[in-house]
Amino acid sequence: MHVHFDEKNPNFISDFLKVSERLNLTACLLTPFADRKVVSDAAKQHPAQIIPFGFVDLDAADVVNQVEELHAMGYRGLGELEFVKKPYNDPSYLPVYELANRYGWIVLFHTGIVLRRKFDEPEDVASGRMRPIYLEEIARRFPKITVLGAHCGNPEYEWAAEIARWNPNVFFDLSGSTLAKMQGRLADFQKIFWWSNTEWQSPEWKAKKPDSDPSAFVKIVFGSDNGLDGIESVVNQYHALFDACGLAAHTRKMIMGETLSNMLGLPDGH
Repeated sequence: MHVHFDEKNPNFISDFLKVSERLNLTACLLTPFADRKVVSDAAKQHPAQIIPFGFVDLDAADVVNQVEELHAMGYRGLGELEFVKKPYNDPSYLPVYELANRYGWIVLFHTGIVLRRKFDEPEDVASGRMRPIYLEEIARRFPKITVLGAHCGNPEYEWAAEIARWNPNVFFDLSGSTLAKMQGRLADFQKIFWWSNTEWQSPEWKAKKPDSDPSAFVKIVFGSDNGLDGIESVVNQYHALFDACGLAAHTRKMIMGETLSNMLGLPDGH
């Protein structure tokens, strides 16, 4: 779910395709608006390996026009939305969500602590504007959006999980520092995603998927948010989580691709 297009690497597409072949990897490629044509063209040539997602600045004056253009070019969603000037549920952002709802898109939001890009000058960035709690309102107001939170709200994992539990259109990835930070206590995620095999989950989820996997962990999807040379290590981190929490083979398969494949309508095996 979470591979950033690197505009500084002129060989990024070819480098990615090599990694894709080696790891059997399909990427939702998060693409700056300026690079939209490069990735759109690559996705048409390699549809089993590249799914184009567009990054837009929610505070840009022409953001609605940008979203409309991305849709016309065949983009499948937005992300990773981040560095916002206001909380995600601010009314000024609703026109973007209205379009995403109309398109039935996946929208990937950064959630939780965020890096600093500048250390020696003022910066209008705050992690508190990107808390997972704000995704709940978006998910409920725009039910045709699949809301996906990057980083599972790090460190607000419990808020993230509870929002996912009660909203069938909310999911999270565990990219970033979480799996490294929690390496010695990965089993604690059983306390966060606690409702496996219980009735304490969204009734809409059960109604839509009566034969769905009963594990709460199906609310997680694989995302790396890493350079191409670091993706495999994140795959290994996910597998360590699966082992620590005793996840069934089917649940692991859902997390590592089947859930996203179903969302995007990809053919079996991709």
